[in-house]
Amino acid sequence: MSKLRNYERSIRINDKIFYVYPVQPFISDLLYKAVMREVLRSREYKEQGSLILHKNEPLVSFETESDPRFMPFVVKINSPTAYKIGYPASIDVNYVNKNIYLNTADLSRMLEADFKLYKKVFCVSVIQLKFNTVKVFVFEAIVIRYKDDAVARRYEDELKLVKTKIQTLIRTLKSTNPTVLEIFLLKYGLYLIPGHRDVVFPVIILIPKGIVNEIADYLLTLYQQNYSIYTNLPAEFIPNENIQSPELQKFLDKLPLDLIAQMSTGIYKSCPAILLPKGDYSQYLTGNEHLIETEEKVVVVFGNPQNPQNRGQNKEEENSNDLNIAEELGKEIQSVYESIIEDYSVYNEEEEDRLRKVNSVLNELGRAILDALKSQIPLDANQIRRYAEDLTENAGDSYFGNFEYYLDYYENSLSETGKLETLATLLTFIVKIMYDIDKRIKEHNSL
Repeated sequence: MSKLRNYERSIRINDKIFYVYPVQPFISDLLYKAVMREVLRSREYKEQGSLILHKNEPLVSFETESDPRFMPFVVKINSPTAYKIGYPASIDVNYVNKNIYLNTADLSRMLEADFKLYKKVFCVSVIQLKFNTVKVFVFEAIVIRYKDDAVARRYEDELKLVKTKIQTLIRTLKSTNPTVLEIFLLKYGLYLIPGHRDVVFPVIILIPKGIVNEIADYLLTLYQQNYSIYTNLPAEFIPNENIQSPELQKFLDKLPLDLIAQMSTGIYKSCPAILLPKGDYSQYLTGNEHLIETEEKVVVVFGNPQNPQNRGQNKEEENSNDLNIAEELGKEIQSVYESIIEDYSVYNEEEEDRLRKVNSVLNELGRAILDALKSQIPLDANQIRRYAEDLTENAGDSYFGNFEYYLDYYENSLSETGKLETLATLLTFIVKIMYDIDKRIKEHNSL
């Protein structure tokens, strides 16, 4: 299920509020929906949006905004062909004349016993009507389907068996391809099709992440060319409005308001950073910064990225920077909730029943986390895993995500302190989702 809403933010331009998303998550979500629609329904996917470069960060709105600073565009995606690929030792995947590979040698027996492998070719047309431009991107996706295609939802034992087989396959895939999540968008689940409420379709898809970058770069280049806006940013600077740092805050306390309005916060390598117009900022420095200058901008970096002490005292902290387990688990729980409210084949009464069951499980998990925080003894991965299984089952078996991957990370890569910090943050996600569920139930009752 889509997680794009987790990236939603609002920006204010001339007293008007716009709801936008970072461009790469937007495109990732778009490609995922298009592939799943083709796999399950064989239909073309079409989406419109508007791009703006806001504080040096490309952001996309779903609306074709009338504000002239937004560049409207249309994306059409279809799949002219799909074909079985047997059970090779490796699979090459092409996008925009580039190739990446997936090692399947150690999976062949497992795949041949329970799954069917396909390649689907997709054509992505990016249309910009205002400037009369069209560009077509071609990429391949790997589709792994369960051998029986569909499974009746009333057969609970069979559903559990299919889940186990898919999860085992995913774990083996990740262990034999350590970089698979770096080079592929990997999605899997038991999917419902409107009009087929009695069956689910077990599907795994892998989309090359490189195609996301290609489309994002094209849209940004088109915007820069037609709006005459250019940015020469260091490659290591990644915009992020949610960065917090004591040193950064001290710097901001000294910075004039007119400069704050022109800045962007983000990460430079592993350190908090601020992007500012070209100028002299020596009078605002607090002593723990260094400056990186480009032709148009200045990057103020807080802390030394080459100093291990600033990058984390141990391996656990470095890993935590790479993967926020609490946030990822929170997103997976959010996806379970979304799988219920976005299942249009479910009547209101059934939706409400599922929501109440999921809310009950979240309440139990939240209490277990509170007890763990009080005793300072973290929950082990198996305890959380049981709650995750209960969540997906009470959601109607329509979706399960990457819980297993993140729980493995939680179990094997975090210290006790790291686990307790993860649980404390996860609790905030649980409270928010329970609030959303309660609000949804009240909406049903008001009808």
